[in-house]
Amino acid sequence: MRRLALSCVLSFSWVLTGCGGDDTGTCATAADCPAGQVCLDGLCISRPGVDGGGRDAPGADAPGVDSGPPTMIESIRIDPEDAVLTATLGERPSQDFEVLGTFSDGVERTVSGARFSLDAVTIGDIDEASGMFTANGVAGGATGVNVAVDGPAGELTAAGTVSVNYRSEILGEGVPADAPALFATPIDDAARAAGLVYPLDGAVMPQNVYPADTQWVTGVEGDLFRVRMIKPHFELTAYVLHSGAGFGNHWLTDADAWRALAQTDPDAAAQVSVDRWEAISREAISGTAVNLTFARAALTGSVYYWDIAAGRIVRIDDGTATPDEFMPNPPPAPRDANRCVGCHAVSNSGRYMAGRLGGGNNGGAVFDLTTDLTGDPPPVEFPVSTASTYWWFSSWSPDDTRLVITQNEGPSSGMAFMDPFTGAVMPTTGSPTPTGVSHPAWAPDGTQIAYACNVNAWGGAFTAANLCTLDMTGVDAVGPNRTVHLGADLAGSTPAGAADSYPTWTPDSARIAFSHGSGTRSEDQQAALYMMNRDGTNVVRLDAANGGVTTNFQPRFSPFSQGGYFWVSFLSRRDYGNAEVGTRGDAFQQIWVAAIRTDAAAGTDPSAVPYWLPGQRTTSRNISAYWAPRPCREDGEGCAVGSECCGGDCRPDAEGALVCSPPPPDRCRNDGETCSTSADCCDDLECFGRVCIRPPG
Repeated sequence: MRRLALSCVLSFSWVLTGCGGDDTGTCATAADCPAGQVCLDGLCISRPGVDGGGRDAPGADAPGVDSGPPTMIESIRIDPEDAVLTATLGERPSQDFEVLGTFSDGVERTVSGARFSLDAVTIGDIDEASGMFTANGVAGGATGVNVAVDGPAGELTAAGTVSVNYRSEILGEGVPADAPALFATPIDDAARAAGLVYPLDGAVMPQNVYPADTQWVTGVEGDLFRVRMIKPHFELTAYVLHSGAGFGNHWLTDADAWRALAQTDPDAAAQVSVDRWEAISREAISGTAVNLTFARAALTGSVYYWDIAAGRIVRIDDGTATPDEFMPNPPPAPRDANRCVGCHAVSNSGRYMAGRLGGGNNGGAVFDLTTDLTGDPPPVEFPVSTASTYWWFSSWSPDDTRLVITQNEGPSSGMAFMDPFTGAVMPTTGSPTPTGVSHPAWAPDGTQIAYACNVNAWGGAFTAANLCTLDMTGVDAVGPNRTVHLGADLAGSTPAGAADSYPTWTPDSARIAFSHGSGTRSEDQQAALYMMNRDGTNVVRLDAANGGVTTNFQPRFSPFSQGGYFWVSFLSRRDYGNAEVGTRGDAFQQIWVAAIRTDAAAGTDPSAVPYWLPGQRTTSRNISAYWAPRPCREDGEGCAVGSECCGGDCRPDAEGALVCSPPPPDRCRNDGETCSTSADCCDDLECFGRVCIRPPG
């Protein structure tokens, strides 16, 4: 028998009371004693503990103690198993997790040496060693908490969950403190309800879209409104007072709250509702909620559209709501000196823009969007004069080295290829280029050009046309052209008509969207959006995107495919919002964006309900939107200043020439800044569409 440790050899009575506590019973071996006790000189006494690895702790096998077989850890669990944290948006609540182990003696004890991890870090992070979880203050949600411990027979694991609920309550200016109580028991009365008109029910948006302006149609001075935006782990409630003239029956949340709505529970729909407290009756009337879905997608880059009233191309950068007059003084048109630019096309890289100058059949110009275009006149890639090449519509080759253009327009129009840096029309080889054409669209894979064919008037006003494709067999080399869709095939559809127009390719070059109807003039004709395979099969009407109206024109896909969707912009004369801050009743063309499922089954509508592109002027007609990556110069290209470069730095190369360069290691690119690769971006940011952002979802 081993000897007792010095602290317990003074007397057996001390062993029973001081060391053993409530130990009782006689024994011959440890097997005669209860779990957790050992046999000492015929008496059962408590056994010391074990360490976090499942082995006997120091002192467990004290000299003189017949300890029997060592006690081993058999299983673990995480405590708490399901943690729920609730806080105000922006706060960062925390939760300390620990691990409890069950040992072979049946006793559960705290275990050290555990390793913690999370299934996803979208709502916070956990310290691997301590088990301290801290929310990020940005988005709510739930995620799995995992723990691992080394046991005698291998790794033991356990799992739990942590949920973060964010709440935000806003009392607008002039709202009484008891406003929440006024909405305690709202009644149903559709005739007096606020009448939410934007956002649209069923809309799908990317996570980085600028906040939607919530708009309704009914309310008078003195009324109160409760605007709610709800997801399972997020709830925003705002109380707004109708202050009288100029109120506008709308409310715009801030960017942080909107981001939380978008990123919390990314696979759950958000509910938006507006309840009205009617001042005259002192009754609260409930409003019908609409559902929004935020795709795990970020549409970075810029949208370039034509503001018809201003005669200018305007740019809106992603995540903003401010139109940028990046070229306020277009070059004078070579024939009539008109300072208007339109019928533009933006290159696939986002760096170049071609535009037709003047209000008629005038020459065009090409602009480098990475340069300062605010001068008068702005710099152009080739001189503009009466000897310049004249065109109406154009499209860029995937590598930005060619423009395909249509000239003369109407039945006698032709197609040509132009060097965008000299303005020269290039000779072609192969089959003759087609005539009677308009609206060319070069496929992203470079193999074909889609266009409107057999047109009966110029591209802005024809009322009959088919869709054709032209094979590209090399640089300035063309193959056969073929008709892939007849406009007359949809003559009995809604709206009726025989005009196919404005084909646009999905980013994978597999499908073509187009508009069809009575004509192409978006001010007064009727049209709806359709989609088909590139060979003309599987023609599907985009009913969800069309939205029950027949004033949808000029579809154009963005270059991005994210979140399981392609994203298409188009113009529509449908109402946006209410009459006070929207376009209700004006029938103005405005730009909308619809998500198109990439995996839709043949014959089914792949489109979703669209959203209005934030940042447009609602007092003007806006058409012809191009979504392109952020304009910047790639590493190695010549530069003058860092702002021209994707990586943000313009530095001398080995020969001393100034070239775009990656940012130095000690100066990474922040959220929203341009980038060449994800290595340019700070922390957990990634480079999407040449912009550093946090990955969607």
